[in-house]
Amino acid sequence: MNTTIKQLVRAAASNTRCLKKVGMESLCVLSQKTNCMVESNRSVQANAGFPNLYQSAATNLAPGQIGTVDFDPFTLVEGDLKTMFKEIHDELDLELLHDSELGEMSKYYFDGAGKAVRPVIAMCVGHALNHHMGTGYENVKNQRKVAIISEMIHTASLVHDDILDHAETRRGKLSVNTKWSLQKSTMCGDYILAVGSKILAQIGNQEVVRILSQVLADLVQGEFQQLQQTEDDENERFQQYLDKSFNKTASLMTYSCQANAVLSGANEEEIQAAYKYGKNIGIAFQLVDDLLDFVSSADQLGKPAAADMKLGLATAPVLFASQQFPVLNEMIARRFSQDGDVEEAFKCVIESGGLDQTRALAKQHCEDAIAALDIISNSNYKLALVGLCDKVLNRLN
Repeated sequence: MNTTIKQLVRAAASNTRCLKKVGMESLCVLSQKTNCMVESNRSVQANAGFPNLYQSAATNLAPGQIGTVDFDPFTLVEGDLKTMFKEIHDELDLELLHDSELGEMSKYYFDGAGKAVRPVIAMCVGHALNHHMGTGYENVKNQRKVAIISEMIHTASLVHDDILDHAETRRGKLSVNTKWSLQKSTMCGDYILAVGSKILAQIGNQEVVRILSQVLADLVQGEFQQLQQTEDDENERFQQYLDKSFNKTASLMTYSCQANAVLSGANEEEIQAAYKYGKNIGIAFQLVDDLLDFVSSADQLGKPAAADMKLGLATAPVLFASQQFPVLNEMIARRFSQDGDVEEAFKCVIESGGLDQTRALAKQHCEDAIAALDIISNSNYKLALVGLCDKVLNRLN
C-alpha cells in the first residue's frame, strides 16, 4: 500500500476509535426532519442530492445509541444455518455428473470464511414474523431456502465483482479469477446463480420467485451504473451513488426480508415493514463498508485500502468531502486517473467531515430500520434485528 495512504489510514482509524468512545452524538448534530429523504419502493431518494440528516422515528432509543440487546442474531439462527455451506456444496455437486473443475471452483468461496450476514438477517426476519403471526415453524423450511439462496446470490456476485475489478485476493486467499481463468470464473458465477435459481423454484411460491428475481436484475443494473461515467452535477452524483448502493448491496437484503415475510403469511403492512428493515440496514451496511475503505487496514478489510478510488469509484466519504474540498470534483470526473489523484483525494477525505457524515447517515438508516419493526410484536428475533443494526455500525470492533 502507498506509504502516504498507510499513514492516513492509521490516523483515520485512531480518530474513529476516539469518536466512538464519546458516543455517536459527537459525530454530527442531526437536524429536524425537514426535506428528508423520501421513501420509494425501488430506490433511495435524496432531495436535492445530498441527504439531510434528521432524527429518526426511533424515538425510544437513547440519544446517540442504536440500542443494546443481549440476543446475538448469529447464535439465534445457528441451528438453522449450521449446515448451510454443506447443503450448498451438495446442491452444487448434485448438478454435476462427476467431480470436475467447475465443482471445485463453485465451492471455492463457500468455505465458511464469510460472515453470512445476509442469511442471518433473512432468518431472523422470518422467525420474527412467524412469531408475530403465531404460525409456528411450518414456514421455516422454505425460509431457510431463501436464506441459502441469498448467500448463493451474494457469492456469485463476489465472483463477478472480482472478475470486473481484477481482484487478486478474497478473504485472505487467491481470488477465483486469479486461481482460474477469467472465462471459467465467469461461468462459475453463472453456475452458482443457476443452482440458486433451481432452489428458488423449489419453494413453489410465485410471489417469492418474483421478489427474488428482482435481485438479479438489480445486481446487473448496479454493475452497469458503476461502469457509467459519474454525473457532473454534485447532487445527481450522490443520488446515483445511493441508487447504485441499493442495487448492488441493499437489494439482496431487502428482498430476502420481504420474501420471508411473505412466507410467514404476513399482511401487506407487515411485509412492507420487513422490506423497509432490509432496505435501510442494507444501505447502512454499504455506507459503513465505504467508510471502512478509509479507516481500516488492508488486513482488516480483506482488500487494499482506498480500493474503490483505485477503481475510479467515488463513494459517500469522497462525495461528502467534495462539499468541503471542491478540487475533488475534478478528480471524481476523471475517475482518479491521474498520478497522485488517489493519494490527494484520500488526504482530503481524512481532513474533511466526510467520514463523520457517512457514519451519521449510516446511523440514520439503522434508526429507520429499527423504526420499521415497530409494528412487529416483540421477540428474541426482533431484538436480535435491532442488535444487528448496532453490529453494522460498529464493524470496526
